[in-house]
Amino acid sequence: MRKTALAEYEELSILGKCPECNGRLVTSGGDEEKVCSSCGIVFGRTDGVRCSSALPANGTESLGSFIMRGDLALRASVFGQARLRPNIIGRDRIELSCSGLIERVSGRMMLPKGIVDNALVTARRLLPGRKVYCATVPAISAYALLYACRSAGITHIGYREILSAYSDAGHRVGMAQLLRIGIESSLSLPHSSLEDLVRATVRRLQANERMIERLNQAKFDTQAYFAKLFELAKKIAVESSTMGGLSPRTVAAGSVYLASLGIGPKMVTQREAAETLGMAEYTIREFCIRARKYMEAR
Repeated sequence: MRKTALAEYEELSILGKCPECNGRLVTSGGDEEKVCSSCGIVFGRTDGVRCSSALPANGTESLGSFIMRGDLALRASVFGQARLRPNIIGRDRIELSCSGLIERVSGRMMLPKGIVDNALVTARRLLPGRKVYCATVPAISAYALLYACRSAGITHIGYREILSAYSDAGHRVGMAQLLRIGIESSLSLPHSSLEDLVRATVRRLQANERMIERLNQAKFDTQAYFAKLFELAKKIAVESSTMGGLSPRTVAAGSVYLASLGIGPKMVTQREAAETLGMAEYTIREFCIRARKYMEAR
């Protein structure tokens, strides 16, 4: 006669094996809870009291929550949030690792909860095809975060910021990996509007300490300067976007540089304008040459 799921769980627990992943059960915390050393599931206490986070009374689905104590708290970033949100990321170890990376990096970048939740859902959709993309788990989690930011219209976080955050967290993720995921998967990155890209460029210049110092030395009202820069750059971007053959990011950064020249003394360098959206300085130079000729011919 076939054993019930609950009976199988009890038997595995007695043998010291995790009912979920067959990992080793260890004791932890003041109550000496029996906890899996692999997936973190809390099954019960050594005194016989059952407090499983693995299986409810009907023995069919996970409750998906537990309170971590002691040394397990140090591993919260790896599997804790996935356990607290089982419907988002599931139980697979690779998915738990991916969700842990998303949680940890998003915490470093201080991203809102909605972005994190969106990234977790995106990662779950991408992970089954990781072999097709030839992508690592960190690369998939990075792409999921970038996708979530783009979907929410957060333009100040791009490839450069995501790659830098993963590098700081000790993970090697390359631009080529993210581009391949976007090409091979059905989840290509949403495009930001031209106005949003212009706004992102201006905001990054506002955070440039060297530029702020130049503005202060020239006795500029920084707030009024950036407001005027944004409005003028928007107009230039709309006009130059009809040239064709240029990416919106090139148009946005180049338009901000041209706008800065139209306001007065040169306060923005081509390199600074290019770095705001992660492109090469010569890209801005070529844009300016084309845009000036195009506007003069109109």
